[in-house]
Amino acid sequence: MSGEHHTIELPSTPLPSTLTTTPPHGLPTIDEPAPLLLGELTLPAERESVPRARRFSRSVSKASGIGHVADDAEVLVSELVTNAVRHAPIPGAALCLRLLRAGTRLRIEVHDRSAAVPRARQIDLMEETGRGWFLVAVMAERHGTDHTPSGKAVWCEVRAWPRDEHPGR
Repeated sequence: MSGEHHTIELPSTPLPSTLTTTPPHGLPTIDEPAPLLLGELTLPAERESVPRARRFSRSVSKASGIGHVADDAEVLVSELVTNAVRHAPIPGAALCLRLLRAGTRLRIEVHDRSAAVPRARQIDLMEETGRGWFLVAVMAERHGTDHTPSGKAVWCEVRAWPRDEHPGR
């Protein structure tokens, strides 16, 4: 449930259309196309940013033709942005919300200047807080943290393309 953690370097030039990796067996493979940016929003690390981030997420989801995952995306955005606001090293510091298409998945990233990584903790259902990272782990297909030169990016991904016309079958 702790997710994936990586250190990444942000490219100074546009990403190529596909990424090549070398798996343990040593033969190069072609991965999915590089993520496509659907929308980006810079926000201050304050409580008022959370509803603004939710509205942005819903707008981008609908404009991208994935309105069927807009509710889940809105919840995930809300949890990630709330966590970034609550644990910001400097109140009001800038956060960056990015929504990307990563193959068949919608990738939600929240970038901030803190190096502190979210961690799962004991859940108390009677408490008002403390369930965010657990909720992300349950709802998202994948989730994790990437360390960046300026801090970190906390991310999660949900399947969004193609739309499943018959879920559960």
